[in-house]
Amino acid sequence: MPDPRIWPVPSANDTFSTVGAVSTLVLAANPNRVDCDFVNDGNEACYLGRGNAAVIGSGHKLVPNGSYHIGTNNLFLGAIYGICANGQLNITISEGIKP
Repeated sequence: MPDPRIWPVPSANDTFSTVGAVSTLVLAANPNRVDCDFVNDGNEACYLGRGNAAVIGSGHKLVPNGSYHIGTNNLFLGAIYGICANGQLNITISEGIKP
């Protein structure tokens, strides 16, 4: 059940990030985040690190067309980093925010 204090989500920022072969900032920390969706828009796996550098083989693995959701039950407000083997992979991002 959604947290009634932040539901419905009042607004969202839709964007993307290009992940490189070295750890890349995908999404900056945001104390007003209430949810966020990441979708791997590329053709190879990538890995997300929460609050620290992303490392291939650890963290949250996103397979091609795979997704990762941050919501009220696993809310993380810190920075998210990404990495992939070949670099130049796009991740689509939709971050819900409160005012």
